Amino acid sequence: MVSRVIPRPLQQLSGVIGLLIIMLSLPVSAAENPAQLLAQADTLRVSDPARSGQILQALDDQVLTPVEQDFRDYLLGFHAAIASDSDRAVSIIEPISRRHPADELGLRTRATLLSIYYGYREWSEGLLLTAELRELLGQLPRNNTWYTANLSVLMYYINLDMHNEALQLLERVTGPELAKVSGEMRCRYLAQEFRAQKGLDINAITPRWLATLEVACLSLPKTLYTVEPFLNWTRYLLDSGQYEAVLAAVRRYEQAVKSLNYFYYWVVLKNIEAEAHYALGQYDKAETIVDPLLARPEMADYSEGLVAAAVLKAKIRKQQNDYEQAYHWQQIAIDSESSQNRLAATKQLAVNKAQATLRQADENLRLLSSHQALLANQLARAEQNVIGTYLLVALAVSLVFITIFSIRKLQKQQLLLSSLASTDTLTGLDNRREFMQVTQQALRSNNTEEPLSLIMFDLDNLKWINDNFGHQAGDWVLCEVGKILSARLVETTVSCARVGGEEFVLCLKGMDVNQALAYCSDIQSWLAGIDTKAKLDGLQLSASFGVCDTHQVGKQLDSLISGADLAMYKAKKAGRRQAVKYPMEQGSKEEAI
Repeated sequence: MVSRVIPRPLQQLSGVIGLLIIMLSLPVSAAENPAQLLAQADTLRVSDPARSGQILQALDDQVLTPVEQDFRDYLLGFHAAIASDSDRAVSIIEPISRRHPADELGLRTRATLLSIYYGYREWSEGLLLTAELRELLGQLPRNNTWYTANLSVLMYYINLDMHNEALQLLERVTGPELAKVSGEMRCRYLAQEFRAQKGLDINAITPRWLATLEVACLSLPKTLYTVEPFLNWTRYLLDSGQYEAVLAAVRRYEQAVKSLNYFYYWVVLKNIEAEAHYALGQYDKAETIVDPLLARPEMADYSEGLVAAAVLKAKIRKQQNDYEQAYHWQQIAIDSESSQNRLAATKQLAVNKAQATLRQADENLRLLSSHQALLANQLARAEQNVIGTYLLVALAVSLVFITIFSIRKLQKQQLLLSSLASTDTLTGLDNRREFMQVTQQALRSNNTEEPLSLIMFDLDNLKWINDNFGHQAGDWVLCEVGKILSARLVETTVSCARVGGEEFVLCLKGMDVNQALAYCSDIQSWLAGIDTKAKLDGLQLSASFGVCDTHQVGKQLDSLISGADLAMYKAKKAGRRQAVKYPMEQGSKEEAI
């Protein structure tokens, strides 16, 4: 299944929430001038977004200073981000961040962009932004906005498993510095320090950590921020094999988690409790806990929780010699876990890419400084030797040529980076980011009743091919699929992209769902026609398709993706090598190719 644009697992979701909510302590009061109205809209933007939006609309007819106009636009972009309209949010906020390179509004815009980039899974771009943020944090005074933006960078590092970098950043604010912030902020910083220390070396965690977290967080009102540290502590007890202590911790913190009425935290706690019972040989108790989780439909959107619950269910069924059910739940876990593994690999690739970019930038700066120093020395010698005007002119011309050469080189690099940012390097098709942008633009510009269809398909048995023929054979299959699609796509194709390991998606203009369904048959024929004798002993390639159009779900990209994704999932469950259109009729066999 295709990953959602905004991920939902616990660490990702808590990271996104923590990065987005930059709180101010301004009082809500009657406002008459633009500055007061902006302050009021800012205060309400999280607690009452509807009212905040109304206040911003009331400013349409008022004359604002350039700074006030930028602040108003930033708040509009923030509302767009909260509403999951990330493309619009980025288009609004990025220009503002460029206009404010070294002030508090620049800090806030960058912190918000960081959260959006994490939701996009544009981790490499986000890491480059963290470098900007850290430089800006070194220039601005420490206030609530400063501490929250610093926390944004810290959690970004931890969520990418960059624990050393997170601990280095923590050294700036731990100790006496934390006495200057609110109780909740101290709790949040200590909780992230615990996560970083545990990720770096689990053996460094001692009971002292629990005492520290309880002093900082236990007496505070129960919120996502103040309860999360104890979930992390309970997970640590499980990871270190202290199963009886796990059950005691669950009993202690269960009511606090339950009172939040927050599904993802509840799944984490229940999975931990079930795993502890299983480790103690209490299989019936473990199954009693895990069955209600697996019965909830929202688990399909929470891959981390689904994998943990399904794996445990499979192990329990195996212990009870029910091998058919054990295999069933193990397959569900494998299907979901493959997406998580790809996600982890993509994260590491993003980290490596960003670090290489930063190292290259440092080297470019060093070379530029060397060139400038060399030119300065040459100019000084020219003046001292009274060579004068001729040499100065020659050096000036050289500097112009060097500048022109550098500009052209940078332009080529920018074109290359732009191509890399929009293309899947293995298949040559669009990547996920380019697909989202191009398709979103096509939907916005489509002012007619002409339909747009989305075809989502997943290559059948690619994991089996990787396991039996090697990953080079799997990469060869993906390359061949990319070549076939690039050579034979119809003219009405808006975008054809690879969005996951074996997952592809096409957006077709002017095709309804039935026409797109017929087009799936063509694609299936192309796949079957790929010559696999040399690479795969003649194994015939096939795919499972899901189709949805705008006449069915409207012009929202999220709805199109969800519809096609659901239909593709139905095709896979029905035996693969077929196509299903959305919506599916209950109790009927879907159309197959």
